[in-house]
Amino acid sequence: MIRLALISKTETAEAYGVLSTRLHRAAWVAYASVDCGDSGKALGQVIETDTADALFADKADAFDAVVIDADQSSTERLAKTASSLGKPVLFRACSLGGLGQKKTLMMPSHPWRFMPSIQSVKHSLEAGKLGQAGLMRIHRWLPTYKCGISNAERILPDADLACWMFGDAPETVWSLQSAANPGYIQFHLGFANEGMAMIDIAGSLPSGSDYFSMTMIGGTGAAYADDHHNMNLLYNGGHPNALRTSQGKAYLIRELQEFVDAIIEKRKPSVTPADTAMAVEVVKRIVDSAESRQVIGRKETN
Repeated sequence: MIRLALISKTETAEAYGVLSTRLHRAAWVAYASVDCGDSGKALGQVIETDTADALFADKADAFDAVVIDADQSSTERLAKTASSLGKPVLFRACSLGGLGQKKTLMMPSHPWRFMPSIQSVKHSLEAGKLGQAGLMRIHRWLPTYKCGISNAERILPDADLACWMFGDAPETVWSLQSAANPGYIQFHLGFANEGMAMIDIAGSLPSGSDYFSMTMIGGTGAAYADDHHNMNLLYNGGHPNALRTSQGKAYLIRELQEFVDAIIEKRKPSVTPADTAMAVEVVKRIVDSAESRQVIGRKETN
């Protein structure tokens, strides 16, 4: 049984608390809030400290691994502290600039990879049901309150998904951002196998959660996924096969379970810092292209 500590915002703690009964081979034992909340109660009977630093300084012996959901600078610092104590870390994906090479297990959080509908598309692709990956299209509509975050943070999940689906970083990147509304950005990624990804993000949703849809068209079939009807659609001739996938916050527990299983089984997790480093490099090219209005090749990145 892996004893888990959580360092997060109130919203994250409450989400994990609701899903705790679906977690196997692990349990929450400690919590520190990063937004002055008191939501450790949502995790059950856990040790709570006023700060994350106090959790590491005073209660490190009480937990085996830590999950961190904080802003980028705090995440890098806290993940480095956890690693220095020999604690495996599941952390919000970030630039990784201050982390370097660590001997302890470090798993960056890319939750979209664990969404049931998206996993269905990936499994269809890997099983050969779609043929060679050809064109991936992503539409994402973000609430206006998320427009305050940086371009890099907004783009990172999409860049990671594209790299994951095509199995590598793109050879070329071209992007365009609206001058009148910086919340709108579109980018095209060209891959070595002649695959393409076309992704557009609009930060104008008045309220609520993100709206997301993805289509992958291959040489012999196509698959569709979304997060608003929990839908997965597979088509490879004849009649489309529609499947409703139970989604909600399922991706959180799927990702956490992979982290726990990797610790127990003493193996690399399915998502590694190298995956994040690849996505971060692509994001840099996307931002550079939006600023220069030029196509940015793989070898042109500093």
